[in-house]
Amino acid sequence: MEIEVRLFATFRDYLPQDSASFSFKKSLDKEMTVSTIAEEIGLPPDVPKIFIVNGNVVTGEHVLHDGDVVSIFPPVAGG
Repeated sequence: MEIEVRLFATFRDYLPQDSASFSFKKSLDKEMTVSTIAEEIGLPPDVPKIFIVNGNVVTGEHVLHDGDVVSIFPPVAGG
């Protein structure tokens, strides 16, 4: 199973070195949650995250499926 992971803002620092711009493909050999992916790529556990899968906001417990596009954002503030 393969997914695409997109990282935004400060999380781009955790992209693999060979990734193009802000995303990379990741092969999974078993079912995983969005939180597990965030842990595997080294995102800090103490920093809140916004998870979006295929355009829908999800919780960290969302189970991924083949072809999913996972976007992970840090909290954003502005004004």
